[in-house]
Amino acid sequence: MKRSLLMISILTFLFALSVPFAVARTMTRDAVVQDQAEAEAAAYKAWYDANNAKDYAKAMDLAKAYLDKFPSGKYASYLKDKWIPQMRGYFFNQAVQSKNMSDMLRLGKEVLASDPDNIDYLWVMINQLRVRELYGSPPDFSHVSDYADFVQRISRLIEAGKMPTGVKDFKKDATLAFLNYDLGVIEAHNKNIDKAIDYNTKAATLDPTAPAYYFACGSLHQQKYASAAQKYQAYPEADQAAVNDNKPDAKPEVKAALDEANKQADAVIDCWAHYVALTTDKKEYDAVRGKVETELGKLYNYRHPDAPAGLQKLIEQYRTGAPPASSSTSAKPPESTTARAKPDVKKP
Repeated sequence: MKRSLLMISILTFLFALSVPFAVARTMTRDAVVQDQAEAEAAAYKAWYDANNAKDYAKAMDLAKAYLDKFPSGKYASYLKDKWIPQMRGYFFNQAVQSKNMSDMLRLGKEVLASDPDNIDYLWVMINQLRVRELYGSPPDFSHVSDYADFVQRISRLIEAGKMPTGVKDFKKDATLAFLNYDLGVIEAHNKNIDKAIDYNTKAATLDPTAPAYYFACGSLHQQKYASAAQKYQAYPEADQAAVNDNKPDAKPEVKAALDEANKQADAVIDCWAHYVALTTDKKEYDAVRGKVETELGKLYNYRHPDAPAGLQKLIEQYRTGAPPASSSTSAKPPESTTARAKPDVKKP
């Protein structure tokens, strides 16, 4: 009996001791909550004061700091979903107006990180980069990797039927054409001529009324023609003669070099015949067209020495509506003519 009473006394004593500890834990937890509330209120007030003073750069940093510390805070939703997106747009427009491409890209990428299909931001960055840099004077290729990424993104969106907000008379195929053309310009700059030709061919296929694509098509194939012609002419004249005379002992690598030169010559003819057809009677193209016509005539006579009048017929054919330019040969002379022709490596 005494033992039972002793146990009860001990338990009563221990319970009595536990009450102050429980109260202490509650008080500590409440203090922490109070401290967090005060810290959150202070962080919000710091942002509020900066924003109210129109120190938006400081306010942006403070808004991000608030969200880092209080991602589920009382004001987190407003700052994250409304204020920050609005201010990004404000800073983005400032960067565009001041022609600050680095800031524009930084802010635009922040938007794309949370909204990767934002076609409006993609559209603005693409147009700014192509005007300010890609086709600047002189051209600036410092951001072409970003540009190529943006083009790939927006092309997928346009092909899916989307279009930028507020763009009047938006033409899907024409837009995709100049985007592919731009990628061709970048690949040509990187010395990837075959890729450049592929992009340019796609551009001409999408918009067969644009002369620029056919001019570029001819220029790209002309580079490949010059390279192939130089390779052919580097072989001894005896080897060249064996190929021209179709001798059984003609070396296959020499014939392959000549065939490649002829193939590229035909592609140049096809592209530039389109160009001349599209620019005839358009005075703004007179200067460039004159140079193209001169070189086109020489190249056509090399490939068709027995039928020089065929060039004008080809041009007229394209004026009345012909298929778009491509890298395939469209004007092959008889084999005997090809075999006796010698590539000319001169450039226009």
